[in-house]
Amino acid sequence: MKNKTILEIIFFISFIFGNWFYFKSLLANQETIEQTDLENYLKTARIVSVDKNIEGGRTAPWIIRLDDGKMRLRGIFKHINRQRPALLPDSYKYEIAAYELAKLIAFDLVPAVVEREIKGLKGSLQIYLENCMAENERKRRNIAPPNPKVFENILEEIKVFENLVYDECQNTDDILINKEDWRVWRVDFSEAFSPSPDLIPGCEISRCSKKFYQNLLKLDDNVLKTKLKPYLNEEEIKALLERKTLIIEKIKKLIQEKGEEAVLFS
Repeated sequence: MKNKTILEIIFFISFIFGNWFYFKSLLANQETIEQTDLENYLKTARIVSVDKNIEGGRTAPWIIRLDDGKMRLRGIFKHINRQRPALLPDSYKYEIAAYELAKLIAFDLVPAVVEREIKGLKGSLQIYLENCMAENERKRRNIAPPNPKVFENILEEIKVFENLVYDECQNTDDILINKEDWRVWRVDFSEAFSPSPDLIPGCEISRCSKKFYQNLLKLDDNVLKTKLKPYLNEEEIKALLERKTLIIEKIKKLIQEKGEEAVLFS
């Protein structure tokens, strides 16, 4: 009986530490893998398991466990595809469009996502962000960022991108923060890209990084159209280009009024 108890304790400790090391490996792999390699991983890694029983979420996402023989990571899979002119548009293709647009302007706050077929359904497979809290949780728990100015600048930059893709402004459920290094992410664009040619009411742009602004100025409209054509219709792309122009004009005006140092940050 005593030996049996000892074996049970050893098994329990091994189980706990095994899961801990697995979780740590997820975080380490997410931090070190290159973006293009991560995209390739999401496209090709073997699917170990599919969990469809996720509570909450209007898009009924699945959690996918992946393994390519070197890394074991998780992804979040969305397959709903109600594109405009649907009455209540909600599509995984808008997730991919947001990521592809973010890459064009080097906006590094959207996690890697690819299109993949799982269980006979096409959808978006995005890397699952481990060890994160939502901005609403941070506010509720009154957790101060280690560098408040940098954190505030990131939120301002997210606001510019939200205007560009016309998605819900500063939804604190969609802003995720890594609990260890405070890296910030913006997720969930499945309702984005409204065909509105205007900026989002009440989502006022006040500051932007110099890199974001310069990349927006350099972004070629034809390149944007070609890259996003598989995911957006002509009306959505036209409105996106009009919002791009409005954002550039807005930032130029702010610079004229306040000076570049007050508007553009490094």
